[in-house]
Amino acid sequence: MGSPNSASSSTPTSSTTPDSPTSSSLPQHRLHRRSSVTSPADHREAATLGPTATPSSGDRSLTVAFLHLAPELGALDRNRSLIEYGTRVAADSGADWALSGELVVPGYRFEPLIGTNWIAEQPDSWMRRLARLSSDLGVASFVSHPERETRTGKLFNSLFVIGRNGQILGRQRKLKPTPGSEDWSSAGEPGRPIPVDGIKTGLLICADAYKPLPALRLRDSGAQLLVSAAAWWPGEWGPKGEWEARTLDTGLPMIVCNRTGCDDDAQLFDSESVVTDRGEKLLTVRATESTVFIVNCRLRQGHIAKCKLIKSIVLKRE
Repeated sequence: MGSPNSASSSTPTSSTTPDSPTSSSLPQHRLHRRSSVTSPADHREAATLGPTATPSSGDRSLTVAFLHLAPELGALDRNRSLIEYGTRVAADSGADWALSGELVVPGYRFEPLIGTNWIAEQPDSWMRRLARLSSDLGVASFVSHPERETRTGKLFNSLFVIGRNGQILGRQRKLKPTPGSEDWSSAGEPGRPIPVDGIKTGLLICADAYKPLPALRLRDSGAQLLVSAAAWWPGEWGPKGEWEARTLDTGLPMIVCNRTGCDDDAQLFDSESVVTDRGEKLLTVRATESTVFIVNCRLRQGHIAKCKLIKSIVLKRE
């Protein structure tokens, strides 16, 4: 990537979420833009079937924003603000979809620091606010957020999809919460693909991609694309080809949005967000600070025929 252009400033919405245990003022951010290839208008036009495509070929362009963020552990308001700001940057850069990593709102190992009393039934006030923002911007949002089941009181590690119209299209609860770090979460049940902009999208949450069965179930239920929110960093228990293997198992392409930064004693600076298909990584991005990566994928006959990094934008807190 080239060197940054001159910086411009922007400030996210500064309202406070009532159900948050913290009420600190929201941060301001400074925006650093990097190399740009096409304009937002170009991306919006490309989101429909191309001139040589037919409905049967499934040939289309999809521009995805990876919100590869460095959340602050336990800082709910600040992290929610960061997601909102990243979503605005994504839409301004022409993205169709905005993805963020696993448990970016509270941080991954949040329970010892802030407990679980703040977790509410979804959609809570902040999820509704993000839905309004998604509608205003015309972007689909994939966001990981804990939820409480009202009837049983059980807690789940869930991935939600918000459509361009501001409606929650669906969600997937994590099937295999990680022992220790996710003892607060109950196990979810297998779900079905969620249609997003006409693409039947199967959702996986981090280690749910570790073994083939969850992805195979989604394929057998009609999924055309797999999307995963992850907080999976390198090391002894880090990813070792699982994402690529799932694309071979299922014959489906897969998009993974990871995160960066620190989380308790875990270092996630080398964690990768990836686009993978046919057993190969087509694109890998990483950053040491909160960054929005704008990636254009050309979908053809059920696969990603071409994948290109359009630009990266570093979000700076002042």
